[in-house]
Amino acid sequence: MKGLMEATAWGVPVGFLGGLIGLGGGEFRIPVLLRRFGLAPSTVVPLNSVISLITLCSSLVFRAGSLSLSPLLPHLADIAALTAGGLVSALVGAGLVARLSDHRLHQAILVLLVGLGLLLVVEGLASADIRLGVLPDNNVARILVGVGLGAVIGLIATLLGVAGGELMIPTLVFIHGLDVKVAGSASLAISMVVVAFALLRYRVLGRLPSRDHVVGIGAPMGLGSIAGAASGAALAAFAPSSSLKVLLGLVLLAAAWVSAQR
Repeated sequence: MKGLMEATAWGVPVGFLGGLIGLGGGEFRIPVLLRRFGLAPSTVVPLNSVISLITLCSSLVFRAGSLSLSPLLPHLADIAALTAGGLVSALVGAGLVARLSDHRLHQAILVLLVGLGLLLVVEGLASADIRLGVLPDNNVARILVGVGLGAVIGLIATLLGVAGGELMIPTLVFIHGLDVKVAGSASLAISMVVVAFALLRYRVLGRLPSRDHVVGIGAPMGLGSIAGAASGAALAAFAPSSSLKVLLGLVLLAAAWVSAQR
């Protein structure tokens, strides 16, 4: 009973971030599964994906109730392109990561997280509106760029063992020009599809988590995430976009610190 209650309690703050910002929270959940529950890394990755999928789905549902999803409609082509790129990485990412996951690449990713985190904090505090404006006007070229960006983010997410929202949201904000609230909802939709596809791959490979781990840890942590996502989504409707940018920036800095400890 104590283990069930603890797993539920750990799920609440991660779900809150999902509902408020649009994150799956895997980078914060992994250390808990490894150290607090003593699971092996080979067990943690697929179990974390199961809990992430619960968090992502519930967050998107609750955000649909508190925040309209209609602002996503003009960006469906870009969202589809980013999703396609993420699916490509989910399909071939494991083999690439085996060749790329050296110390220098990991350090480069940490620098990227820190850089994006600081940029978001500065932008939020200054109430600025930073847009890189690098996307081409041609629809075909725009889709190709989106697929490429999605593939890169998916590859980095595979390396870090997370859903990728930490990088997807800044990409949508700075490059695609979306408001941070709209970007959070778009990130949830994209990550949800990619994580579900990854779980299908785990099933084919026979690497899905055991029933005991799903029932004893995954399900209660997922329930906690649902409760947290409900409160986070309710708050997202009233939180200023500038404050969400600062919070997301701090989350990225925290994610970099957590990743550096692994």
